[in-house]
Amino acid sequence: MRKLTACVLMMTLLLSGCQAGTTAAETPEDAALALREEYQALAGWSAVVDVSVCYSEAVFDFTLDARWSREGETVLTVTAPELVAGITARIAEGETVLEYDGAGLSLGLLDGGGLTPVSAVPAVMEQIEKGYMAKCAWAGESEQYLQIDFRDPELEANTGTQFLLTFDRASRALLSAEVSVAGETVLTAQISNFTTELKQDDAGNSTDLG
Repeated sequence: MRKLTACVLMMTLLLSGCQAGTTAAETPEDAALALREEYQALAGWSAVVDVSVCYSEAVFDFTLDARWSREGETVLTVTAPELVAGITARIAEGETVLEYDGAGLSLGLLDGGGLTPVSAVPAVMEQIEKGYMAKCAWAGESEQYLQIDFRDPELEANTGTQFLLTFDRASRALLSAEVSVAGETVLTAQISNFTTELKQDDAGNSTDLG
């Protein structure tokens, strides 16, 4: 009887161990790939973006009302500071040229590839959808954030233009973006009220990820 009891106990432990091994914890890399699929399924999104542009001798801060659209027109409207509020940049589908309504908003280039403080917003979306994920990691005291570092795979770290994006781990909402050139931070953006719109063939119309 003792041998039978010991045998049953051993089998129970082995089965429990096998079952536990089949449910591995989600890795940051798995979460990043799942997040990419979710964003590729979006028809559009809107958010408030607080931007800080860092040049060698000056810092410029402004706020954008951003409305990104996959098939239509992406519209970026400056809401602060008051001096330039109302200036709107429109990006047509398949085009990279910015057309401004009202007065011009020229803050110069961020890198040698033509990236500007305003065009950085659609550039972030491009990185999410098809950029090279150099590093994925959990962040925050409770690992409640997912951080993804995007860069050119042919370049070493801290060379060229890199994007460090932070997402809410649970909702996948984009929370912040940091753009660096040659290892120096040139732009930071804090993102709030992030609301997405799904494609028409997907279930539902919209969801608030913020």
